[in-house]
Amino acid sequence: MKLTPRLAVCLISACLGMSSGASALDLPGAASETARQSELASAEPFPTGAYKGEDTPRIMAEGDVERVAFRVTGTSLTSHQLIAPLRSQLEAEGFQILFACADTVCGGFDFRYQLDVLPEPAMHVDLSDYQYLVAEHADGRVASLLTSHAPGAGFVQISTVTPSDAPPVELTTPSQTDLTQSLRPTATGDLVTRFEARGRVVLDDLAFDTGSATLGEGPFSSLQTLAGYLTSHPEVRIILVGHTDNTGSLESNTGLSRQRAQAVRQRLINTYGVPSGQISADGIGYLAPRVSNATPEGREQNRRVEAVIASTQ
Repeated sequence: MKLTPRLAVCLISACLGMSSGASALDLPGAASETARQSELASAEPFPTGAYKGEDTPRIMAEGDVERVAFRVTGTSLTSHQLIAPLRSQLEAEGFQILFACADTVCGGFDFRYQLDVLPEPAMHVDLSDYQYLVAEHADGRVASLLTSHAPGAGFVQISTVTPSDAPPVELTTPSQTDLTQSLRPTATGDLVTRFEARGRVVLDDLAFDTGSATLGEGPFSSLQTLAGYLTSHPEVRIILVGHTDNTGSLESNTGLSRQRAQAVRQRLINTYGVPSGQISADGIGYLAPRVSNATPEGREQNRRVEAVIASTQ
């Protein structure tokens, strides 16, 4: 749906639950909504400080979550110039800015990886040129803005959490076994669907020796599927990100996780012929666990390699 600049900002205002009397801002160029994602009675963690690993400060906002991405075509404005008028709009509506930062000051790749960003091409994030802020209203609403830039276009994501008035739902607590099973994909065949929808996917069937960066012989269905996807989408660039459990030091785990990601990269290149320029590799040790490391099952789930879409340009 194509939007005029004024309509685009009116839609943004609606996303934030703002009053109809809120003054509209003028966005440059032709703005269009590229993606929208809603989650009722959910929760969203928003960083409220620069990346510090496990010590990165966050606010956990609970309620109805909505993420909306926009592409602003025909503009040369920087990510800062894109976010500045939207920040003013938030402040005018009574939101208090909790934290704001830019790319390297935020923490670059590591900080970006903490954010729940709508996937490419709907929302493009240049890791060397993005702006982020999070704000809170006295009525409990939380809003986050993320802007970035590509040649000839700007990108904006607005994430909002509105407190839900719905009564709590009675749920039974799943066992660790149930939780472990729920984290595994039902079939590798839906890997591409999940990859495109979320912008990242865990390669769950990989096997490494304990404490080793040596990848098993396979074959691994996830790598076959991922290689096929990358071969048929040469414009897509990905980052393989290695993760570990919390056994041992952060330094040793970060090194091991990076080596495992590099091993997966080499397998995709050497065995499946994926161009090396499409894949990079890094590791962040135990800084982004899927579940608690308190049990053997949890630690097993946290030892993994993820594929993350970095660019579709």
